Amino acid sequence: MELNNNILSLIEPKIRPTDIELKGGTESGEGDKTSKSFGTDLPRITINNYLFEEGDLISFKLSTGITKKYPTVNVTVIDTGGTFDIDQFPRDGDVITVYINSKNTDTFKSIHMDFNITSISSPPKGLPNSLKQYSFQGTCKVPGLFSEDCVAYTENTSLGHLEEIATNLELGLASNIDSTDDTQNRLQAYTTTLDYIKETVNSSYIDEESFQTFYIDQYYNLNFVEMNRIFNSENVSLESMQSNFASLAKSFSQEAGVEDNTDNIENKLMLTNNTQFDKSNVKISQFALKNNSSKISLLNGYRRVLQMWDELEDSEPTAWDTERLVEFDVEAYTSKNIRDVEEPLKGKRGETEYDNHSKYKWVGRMQDYSLEGNVHLNHKYSILNNWQNLQELEKIKLVVELDSFNPSLYVCQKIPVMMYTYDEIQSAAATKTQTGLKDKGVKTDDKAFPSKTEEVEATEAPVRQDEFTSGHYVIGGIEYIYSDGDQALTQRLTLLRREWPTRANNL
Repeated sequence: MELNNNILSLIEPKIRPTDIELKGGTESGEGDKTSKSFGTDLPRITINNYLFEEGDLISFKLSTGITKKYPTVNVTVIDTGGTFDIDQFPRDGDVITVYINSKNTDTFKSIHMDFNITSISSPPKGLPNSLKQYSFQGTCKVPGLFSEDCVAYTENTSLGHLEEIATNLELGLASNIDSTDDTQNRLQAYTTTLDYIKETVNSSYIDEESFQTFYIDQYYNLNFVEMNRIFNSENVSLESMQSNFASLAKSFSQEAGVEDNTDNIENKLMLTNNTQFDKSNVKISQFALKNNSSKISLLNGYRRVLQMWDELEDSEPTAWDTERLVEFDVEAYTSKNIRDVEEPLKGKRGETEYDNHSKYKWVGRMQDYSLEGNVHLNHKYSILNNWQNLQELEKIKLVVELDSFNPSLYVCQKIPVMMYTYDEIQSAAATKTQTGLKDKGVKTDDKAFPSKTEEVEATEAPVRQDEFTSGHYVIGGIEYIYSDGDQALTQRLTLLRREWPTRANNL
């Protein structure tokens, strides 16, 4: 089964968050327009059946991704009702219930999740006219996830054991992996279930062109993902991009007399800062580049030399028996469909540091694991390979903010991003760069992003595609954000990319 860029549901989650009772219906969308509009523009927060009004929300952030591993939430509210601390103030075991309604309810799930309250900041009492402002922090409530246990898992692959763990936790399981080549017995030795999931995924092995990670998403799914398959998947053209429902920042279907599908605006599945898409949930309102490449390269090298002592040799070892020392390089992968103008982040062109900057990792003895049945044959290699490749994704990130919540986006999704510059000086500089690359024989064309200069009739300002930031990215993290004064919920994405356009003056 070829899954490539598709992360499919293998098991449905059985966890059910706290119900929210509404006048005129429930949060599932049944009933009148009041219930259907619930949580559409702003997230709704309840604690012990105390529902904070939309106007009570001061700030909100729900985060998830391959780095965080599980959803967390930060909420600040004002208790305008004035009775929250009478009886509903949280005790041990109480939760924050978050609900974010999808504008496209027939196509995309709404977010409905309970969070264990890990921190509370309460207002001082006794002051006249004091503002009753509360701040909460929480982590997703998955019973057993943070519990320590001792469990012996009989011989199976990492995929099979993760399926067993997800079932025990009542989580769903989603993956783009059909099988793994890492059968062994596994033991959770008095560690938390979360740490054991990390250990299982970190040592998982499919083949020599794969590396894996995991995360728990905002829909109670444990996602087990092979990342290299996603990066190597086809970069689609503009015409063949997946169709999708976009929507405006403010929902219209909640209005009286308006059809329910008003928010279903057909569009291509992409992201852009083009002003033609203002106020829609595909519009990038602002973006920033984060660069940790030199720091990561200095820490990890451009490759790691894995060293093992070979105990499979028949001869008796001597004090300096170098024949028993086994070494081989572990280096981060490069995408198969790399463009001519792109190159991986592996040192500065023209310098020799890439060839010389290596790190070494001693992993102990190499034994006949097939006879001992302890761990699978590639156990030690997998740990290093998965780590080295995941670190490569942290070098340069593009962080973008969307005008509004887009429920069609999920972590580890590959998505085209089309960026433009509207500044005359930057446009001229970009044109000069592209001309320099073409003069040196570098092909800058991309079937998904036709490079051309346009004119905006309203302002007559030059519009030119930003060739450096335009490209195909993999979503590494998602944050749902609201700040007091915003019209609606916004969304921040951390986008990952392994290869970036080269500089003309480096050639």
